[in-house]
Amino acid sequence: MSRTIPRHRAALRAVPALFAFALASALPAAEAATPEPLWETAGFSTPESVVFDRQRGVFYVSNIGTRGEDAVPGDGFISRLAADGTLLDREWVTGLENPKGLALANGRLYAGDDDALVEIDLDAARILARHAPPDGGPARFNDTPADADGNVYAFSPRLDTVFRLHQGRLEPWLQLDVATTGRPNGLRVDGERLLLGSWQVPPDGAQPGHLSTVALADRSTGRIGSEPIGHIDGIEPDGRGGWTVTDWTRGLLLHVDAGDTTTPLLTLSKGSADHLYLADRELLVVPMFFDNVVRAWRWAPDAKAE
Repeated sequence: MSRTIPRHRAALRAVPALFAFALASALPAAEAATPEPLWETAGFSTPESVVFDRQRGVFYVSNIGTRGEDAVPGDGFISRLAADGTLLDREWVTGLENPKGLALANGRLYAGDDDALVEIDLDAARILARHAPPDGGPARFNDTPADADGNVYAFSPRLDTVFRLHQGRLEPWLQLDVATTGRPNGLRVDGERLLLGSWQVPPDGAQPGHLSTVALADRSTGRIGSEPIGHIDGIEPDGRGGWTVTDWTRGLLLHVDAGDTTTPLLTLSKGSADHLYLADRELLVVPMFFDNVVRAWRWAPDAKAE
């Protein structure tokens, strides 16, 4: 079943119900605005990522399906939601393993899956191609952002390599020094660079992850800020030079401003996954991995903080 909380009722229901989670403590206005709950939709099966199709006015949500010892092979799927969060098609596209990061490019939907980068026809709602690494091994792809030219990027932790799908061909694009960048979970194209958000930094993994950068033009690498951020899953530009970031393990939604200051926005629950931020709509949408729901808030960075 799916349940959508209408926007006009969200403020009334958020206080007594708290959407079954706690909002972060109130912060001074100069530091961060507090997101306002809008809607919640249930009925998913381990939702991991969400994107918005502006042309069609719908959200797509990746579902890993069953997991752990009882996992059923091939039961991953993509759901489709209306712009107000109403569940339109729970199993809109099926036949995936564990689909995670999503991207819209070239009139297609791309999903990072265990075996390959999956290409989906939006009109026919069917899988067109599975782009696997050249060596034939499992990709274990997660996040899959696209750049302005329609190239799609994905990181393989098996090969410590960022791959790029360019004109229909998947090729190694950059082998990472993971002792510097960590093994990224979250990827996001931000203008002329690729952002990499790691969970931990090898070899011992004692240091929490941070945000690294790769210039699209020459593949030179850098880093945002000097302090670790956490176990980074989603990365979304805030429209003012900063970013919203989810910490999957601690269940946090964070704001990293243009001055590299990190501020908690929401305390959710473990499994706060690959989220979406639409700056022009002031809309935050977060899939909750273990809760099997997708939640939305209205939020914009405080102008005084930038």
